[in-house]
Amino acid sequence: MRYMDATELHTDVLVIGAGPTGLMAGAWLQKFGIDAKVVDLKSGPTQESRALALQARSMEIYRQLGLADEVQARAIPTGEMRPGVGARSFKSIKLNRLGYSQTHYAGLTMLEQSANEELLAQRLKDSGTPVLWGYGFESLEETADRVNVTCSSPEGQLRISAKYVIAADGASSPLRESFNIPFEGSTDDEVFYVLDAHGVSGMGSGINLRFSDENFMLGFPMGADASGGDRRRLLGILHEPDASPHEQKLDLDESRARASLRKEFGVLYTDAAWFSTYRVHHRVAKTFSHGRVFLVGDAAHIHSPVGAQGMNTGLQDAHNLVCKLSDVFSGRMPESYLQRYEAERRPVALRLVSTTDWIFTAITSRSWLAHTVRTRALPLFWPMAVRLVGRISAGRRFFGYLSQIRIHYWIDESSENRSAQASGFARARRRGKVLGRRLPWVTNRTGAQPDNFEVLNDATWQVHIYGPAGRTRGQELAAEFGVGLHEFAESPKRRLPNGSVVLVRPDMFVAHFEQVATR
Repeated sequence: MRYMDATELHTDVLVIGAGPTGLMAGAWLQKFGIDAKVVDLKSGPTQESRALALQARSMEIYRQLGLADEVQARAIPTGEMRPGVGARSFKSIKLNRLGYSQTHYAGLTMLEQSANEELLAQRLKDSGTPVLWGYGFESLEETADRVNVTCSSPEGQLRISAKYVIAADGASSPLRESFNIPFEGSTDDEVFYVLDAHGVSGMGSGINLRFSDENFMLGFPMGADASGGDRRRLLGILHEPDASPHEQKLDLDESRARASLRKEFGVLYTDAAWFSTYRVHHRVAKTFSHGRVFLVGDAAHIHSPVGAQGMNTGLQDAHNLVCKLSDVFSGRMPESYLQRYEAERRPVALRLVSTTDWIFTAITSRSWLAHTVRTRALPLFWPMAVRLVGRISAGRRFFGYLSQIRIHYWIDESSENRSAQASGFARARRRGKVLGRRLPWVTNRTGAQPDNFEVLNDATWQVHIYGPAGRTRGQELAAEFGVGLHEFAESPKRRLPNGSVVLVRPDMFVAHFEQVATR
């Protein structure tokens, strides 16, 4: 789709950037029936694989969109993580066993960024709102109730007037820079490599994390290559990267990476489909919004690739923000409710950056202590850890953090619904074991629905009751808020005993929780 010189469009929401985060925002805007445009300077979806893993929380969001089955059909599931030292692999931790009782999507779903972008872009195209490829952000002007953006392309300018703008334009975000929003944090001195290798040998199944005296290797499964060989994403430290400007620089760097993999880890491969080098950044924008413009994904935060958290955090930024925009457009919430986006998502980004920074430092540090732990203590204690991790709560908590289903928000209940004060809700900013968290997942073996998440596919405000004791109170809340009511069997193991009454937001987080006394 092309527009002639100086064409002007009007829309409710403009999304700038069509990476995974921007496309997810566009798909959710389409689901809610909000008029939106998505623009990107690129000619189409990314061709390189780039980010790779989808965590359970992101899969739950895809399920709400009706795309989870298609994602799984394209993806490579992996349910284990296998550490090692040098060429030795140790026994793996079964991630799917740690998560089987917490989510329908235990383990990790390996679907590269390019495939995510292709899937979401096709959803927008099928809905009649295709991405406007080839248009890049040029300038912006804010008024009291609109944002007027000028985009440019080789064929001319396109002016778009929107009520709100979502900046999903990456780590070097021109929109963030245009507002002089500080991008606070640091950059590592080390140079790292990432490559997609074909015909890989010398690795165990699942995700591999190995250490040597001077390096580490992280390997993710990517299925089979065209010849039936093992295809892997490999990451590590590139010692003595080539500093010359000549065209063969990447070839020389890849040769060094290949030699390191062979010598330090006994890993071989036939060829690389993609190779790149980078430095790791740990940064968070000082604010996630400026007037009617909101930063999401890499425009708001970047961090190390440890834990496969980056793309997933961006997808959830988009989900959180668009659900709030929907509440504002529908009249359920005042415009001030949009301030909750930064209040909820920026603390998540800060925790994530600090955690991945700490883990990455532990993995890459050349200190005597870190080296001893990685290469001496790990082989001794790992067998015991594997035996214990599935039997203790710490193992399940580890999966919860990795999968991002344990994310929690401080909830100001008076801001979650205009009827809150009349309902006698506490107006304190608080959270609990259920309140402020993603609704606990409960399977439903006897009812028509497979679980309590099936009804959440509507992405509406809902009242849930668990067990008969809360039925009357649940009916009162549902009538007061004008929302649907759903009843499920009690589930004490999931912190939803008989008498639990839950107000669930469209993004699956609990806005209000109370326990009705039982006799």
